[in-house]
Amino acid sequence: MTTATPKAPFVSSAPKLGLVGGFDGIRGIGVCMVLVGHAMFTYVESWVTIVDTFFVLSGFLITTLLLQEHRSTGDIGLRKFYARRAMRLLPSVWLFCAVWIVIGILGTILGIESISLRGILEDAGAAVAYVYALVFPNGLYMISPNVQDDRYMWHLWTLSVEEFFYFIVPATVLICIRRNWIKQLAWILGIGFAAIGIARFFAFTGFWQDDEGMIAGVRLAFLQRPDALMLGCLIAVLNAQVTPERIARLRKPIIWVATISLVVWLVMLNLSSGLVEKLGGPWVPYLPDGPAEFNRPDMLDTMYWFRFGHTIGALAFGFILLGLVHCKDWWLSRFWSLSPFQWLGRMSYTLYVWHALPYLLLIGALGGEEAPLGQQIIRLPILVGAAFLVSLPVYYLVEMRVLRMKLRFSAEKEALDLTTGKMVQVDQGVAAPSSAGAPQGPPQPAPPPAPPVAPPAPQHHD
Repeated sequence: MTTATPKAPFVSSAPKLGLVGGFDGIRGIGVCMVLVGHAMFTYVESWVTIVDTFFVLSGFLITTLLLQEHRSTGDIGLRKFYARRAMRLLPSVWLFCAVWIVIGILGTILGIESISLRGILEDAGAAVAYVYALVFPNGLYMISPNVQDDRYMWHLWTLSVEEFFYFIVPATVLICIRRNWIKQLAWILGIGFAAIGIARFFAFTGFWQDDEGMIAGVRLAFLQRPDALMLGCLIAVLNAQVTPERIARLRKPIIWVATISLVVWLVMLNLSSGLVEKLGGPWVPYLPDGPAEFNRPDMLDTMYWFRFGHTIGALAFGFILLGLVHCKDWWLSRFWSLSPFQWLGRMSYTLYVWHALPYLLLIGALGGEEAPLGQQIIRLPILVGAAFLVSLPVYYLVEMRVLRMKLRFSAEKEALDLTTGKMVQVDQGVAAPSSAGAPQGPPQPAPPPAPPVAPPAPQHHD
């Protein structure tokens, strides 16, 4: 009787990722789109495609780095992984929630009706527990507009989606590596991405979506776009099985496909844009306007953008991502790698978390959500300037210090210093500039800022 020989663990064949300047660049461009989108959402609704972009990027980076860590060290250090994530994500969000609570207390003492300490505490609790997308999900205004109206941290739903991803993916990848189930994992991810895209096309927003007693995040689960994270993981798994030699042979086709995908991605960004509609261009509505229209028969009668835009936008960026990774001299790679974009990308997380504070306080004082287009354009630089004014001290005085400490938990000897954008040697918790000078090691990515994905409630932008 013979005993079956266990399969050897999977080992990635892909080139080491290194520093991809275009990744920071798209983060920087993306957070600028967030600032504009939250200031005048009704005119740039389909810019929500950028959140699919960042989810694809996050899924790809995290999965690729886990595969590379296993190849370099023979294992995946889950404790170090979660330590890095905690140090990257928690300080800024906790401080943001604390500031809002102080504002809520002051508002209550001063009797300011528009500031509800109860609503702030509800938001803060959901945010720090990373269940925001479950209790106050994107698209909430369609089923519970009154609940959406009381939100103060509406944008933090994206961080809770990624946190669930961080809990699930590392252990899953480790198991699949050890048992050599990488191909099976790819099939599961691919089927999951396709299934959610098809479900949305047929106007399914989630599970039990007609059950008013069901948790809002379950009813609107597909609008939280877990499929974009699945796609990013899938691309990383497929990329890990391609050798450098084969990539070199495929370089021209990659550039051609990525360029065509860029055009598709740009179209998706603007196909539900109020500005394009005003100019007489093609336009489709983004989502139903409220509970009266939130039913499958009515949604099937209207080709809403959400039915196809998220899926196509995510898929298009997946091909762009491969161009950025493997074709550093591609014109888009060079453009997105410009220093200003990379600087914005490094502080994008801080801007994303903190911009909501001045926006919420200023928009009501400057004409509100329904202000005419001209007034929205005039107040835009005021809002953006206020966002930077609030975010810069947090970035330099809080996040920069924490990011230096984060290097102590690097899984490899060379890591990306997010405070400088350069590779450094990590030796027993002390970081020194990389002797290679050029970016050769895998970066530890900051979570991409995620932009708005739903039209704003009357008092708050999503």
